[in-house]
Amino acid sequence: MADDGETRERDVVEAYIQEHALETSLNDVINQVVADRPEDPFLVLSALLYAKATAKRGIFHVQVKEIFDGLGLPGVLVRLHTGKGVFEAASSSDVAGIVDRPELFDAFAPTVPLDKQRFGGQGYRLRAQRAEQLLVDALVNVEPTDQAAIDSSLLVLEPEIGRNVCIAASVAACKAGAKFAEIPLHEYVAQLHEMPMESVCLPMPLFSVLNGGRFGANKLFVRDIFMTPTSATSFADALQLGVEITRAVRQQLELRGVGYHNAGQLGGFAPPFQSPAEAVEVLRAALEETRSRVESTSPSVSLLDPASVSPLRVEFGLDVAASDFCVLAADAPPGDDDETKSTQSYNVDKWFPGSSGQIKSSEEMVEMVRTLVKELGATAVVDPFSASDLKSFATLLSLEHDTEAQDAAGGEASAEASLVQSVGSDPNCRLQVVARDAFELNGADVLHEERACNTVLLQLHQFPSVTRALKAVAEARGLGLAVMLGAAAGHPPCDSAFLAAFTTGAGIGQVMFGGLLAADSADRYNHLLLASEEEASPGFVSTAFRR
Repeated sequence: MADDGETRERDVVEAYIQEHALETSLNDVINQVVADRPEDPFLVLSALLYAKATAKRGIFHVQVKEIFDGLGLPGVLVRLHTGKGVFEAASSSDVAGIVDRPELFDAFAPTVPLDKQRFGGQGYRLRAQRAEQLLVDALVNVEPTDQAAIDSSLLVLEPEIGRNVCIAASVAACKAGAKFAEIPLHEYVAQLHEMPMESVCLPMPLFSVLNGGRFGANKLFVRDIFMTPTSATSFADALQLGVEITRAVRQQLELRGVGYHNAGQLGGFAPPFQSPAEAVEVLRAALEETRSRVESTSPSVSLLDPASVSPLRVEFGLDVAASDFCVLAADAPPGDDDETKSTQSYNVDKWFPGSSGQIKSSEEMVEMVRTLVKELGATAVVDPFSASDLKSFATLLSLEHDTEAQDAAGGEASAEASLVQSVGSDPNCRLQVVARDAFELNGADVLHEERACNTVLLQLHQFPSVTRALKAVAEARGLGLAVMLGAAAGHPPCDSAFLAAFTTGAGIGQVMFGGLLAADSADRYNHLLLASEEEASPGFVSTAFRR
């Protein structure tokens, strides 16, 4: 009993120290005294502590550090020291930040080739030192609850410190702001977004299952095949079904031999498939096995809501990421005709070692994507063409939603179309044509004017601040576009809770946080799961996920 009492007392003491940031504050003033080395250190120490006690309890110190993300590549971490604790956020390597270049810091040094530079010129240590000083000057004594002012300052600094530092600082400030406002983080985001609390929601998860393209050692030209358990009536059921189907996919892959259940960088499997047809075969078998098992298992055993599995409905999607294998005119192999060169071209064999390439025109790519969508029964396709090939985006969207043409085709086409009357309870959507790279390059206004897509996939690292990200969500919705939220591959896990809160607070209906084989992806889903179990948790979007 004495041990239990000591443990409780220790927990209370640790919580008190953390709540008032005692350790951080004392370390800060001691470090400052040591750095200045005054004649009477205790007098200066007391003065610094008095100043800290009587000053505004806002941001009093900023740190910027180089870290490494889940892909083993350099990223940055920003820490804001405040009167209510230390708040930190990170950005991965997949951002448009400024990298270390020796010649930027020493104009007299000879130019150093990239292959001789630290991390191939992708490090942030030197820039972090400069960014830290600039952020100290800009943010110290600012109240964390003034998100707009903080983000405005960051926008001014962006050309000098880089987008990666800006978004990390903005996210850290948002976390601090919620603490100072003494409300849950998702409610704070909702306030910033001017979102009524009845509109906040828990999203439908889109789980990565099979990885290809540059994230998988196989002949799949698509980056990712993902799944959505659309029959789920709660986030907990959606996550459980995602786990069950992932397990069934593993079992199907293990039957094919060694190496087939290797994990990809997006948290799915990266089997050595030679064609998309193999992927379709495995997914169909895994889905049938899962359907048979969960529909025949008693709810008291599966702990699933019967409505989530009676019947089980799962939709698949494709993340083509076509910009990764788009061929510039100058790179096209000899022999291409002028018509092909005048449009976008795509090398669908780019990721297959030893291949001389298989070049497809925009028109051929449209047909390839439509064929894959039909074979897989996909209801979403992300970046099916390069970011600048908006004509092909518009063609695909038009063809897939031309109901008169589909009815005229009759027979099998009409029968298949009737199986999916709408996606996400949106009667005007039969296929989500999703722009990610195309959104980043062109913006929502251009995509809307060109009728290029009906959905956008946003990632926080595309923006320099939380304010800009929320503005993009509002602009997309204002144009009638549904919004998904994604996460960069290997994004540091310290922001998993923020991504969950941002999604919920902004009322976003779909999230692509990766597959369940990656720890960083699973961590994001776990935060949403825990949020769903809170007493006053927001409602789950269920089938009405196009928001």
